[in-house]
Amino acid sequence: MILRRLSAHVKAQNWFAVALDFVIVVAGVFIGMQVSNWNAARAEQRRADELFGRLVEDIKSERQSVSAAVAYYRTTIDYAQTALRGFETPGAVDPETFVVSAYQASQWLAPATSRSTFEELVSTGTLNLVRDQDVRAKLISYFEFNWTSNTTAATRPAYREAMRGVMPFALQKAIVTACGDREDRAGRTVLISLPANCAIDVPASELERAAAALRAAPGLEQALRYQLAENDSKVGSFLSVQNQLDDLIAAIVEPAP
Repeated sequence: MILRRLSAHVKAQNWFAVALDFVIVVAGVFIGMQVSNWNAARAEQRRADELFGRLVEDIKSERQSVSAAVAYYRTTIDYAQTALRGFETPGAVDPETFVVSAYQASQWLAPATSRSTFEELVSTGTLNLVRDQDVRAKLISYFEFNWTSNTTAATRPAYREAMRGVMPFALQKAIVTACGDREDRAGRTVLISLPANCAIDVPASELERAAAALRAAPGLEQALRYQLAENDSKVGSFLSVQNQLDDLIAAIVEPAP
């Protein structure tokens, strides 16, 4: 319609009307483009907000997992210290406690992290739409290094393999059945824990034979000391990650003014 009217104005040499129609056409195109850009920007920001919401949930879930890992390895440390007393001073620990502690000291928890949402934010360029610069900097600082690849966090010391090669398998099964890893859920987060105390229904004669075999195994006491040191290092490493997550969560919940 506007083109027919413009053509008519040209034929009539009504240049003022031609100019007015031209301005209307240009303004219409400009406004249309602005509205389209505005809608695209809104959709992009909405997508960024959705991803950021998912990322916040990932971070809070990871904080719970790391806290559970700290508790898990502190429990293995307690067992290792008890078993070490049994190695160093025979008779200081009864056979059942010694055998159970020797096994529980070998327990290992694989570290895990959730990075897919952050990587999606980066790959789609929407990380730049996170408005708070301090939060954005802390996110980059946390995710630029995958802490689960840290040697201290990921290593599984030789004591685990050595001890399980000496202890009778039936006894290992009895300990796992009574006192193995426990799974709990906190929302969508699966938390692994290890019971702090353990009692098993195994004949005393079997426990005594197993305790004697463990004490006689070459290098096992030394390997346990190394395992104890490694697990202590793991706790330190996980606490460092936990502190970084606490700082990040605080920045998200209470952004800088």
